[in-house]
Amino acid sequence: MQQFSRKENFLIANTLNCVPFLLQGHSVLIDLRNECSVAGVIDNADGHMNIHLTNAVFINRLGQQVPFDQFMVRERMIRQLHIPPDVNMAEDIRNWCEKGCLKRPLRTNSGAKGGKRTFKQKRAQERHKEILQELEKKRAEES
Repeated sequence: MQQFSRKENFLIANTLNCVPFLLQGHSVLIDLRNECSVAGVIDNADGHMNIHLTNAVFINRLGQQVPFDQFMVRERMIRQLHIPPDVNMAEDIRNWCEKGCLKRPLRTNSGAKGGKRTFKQKRAQERHKEILQELEKKRAEES
């Protein structure tokens, strides 16, 4: 398992920076801020949303395609991340939150197993649940 800094852990648990982290191994299309696109398989993603792609194809503004074995996209260049249609992102985020976002043991005051969640953990899970509810409402409106 990949080790993250405290700041990266915070960003993954409290923002949607978890999306590329959860899409590791899936083929995605990323629109960049300079009107170009990159398609490839997410090999690795960090808490700042830097994404490493394998078997990538860079598509410039003119539609020309350039293949790359590996390609890195910095977080500040990402405009949009297209989620594959076969992935149910809402369900993935829900499952990830239920497991305990970062797979770390909960802090306990008394040292007993299964202790209370910290305030940050509660807030992060509540935010993710709110986002999931909004996604479900939009999906219901589209249907």
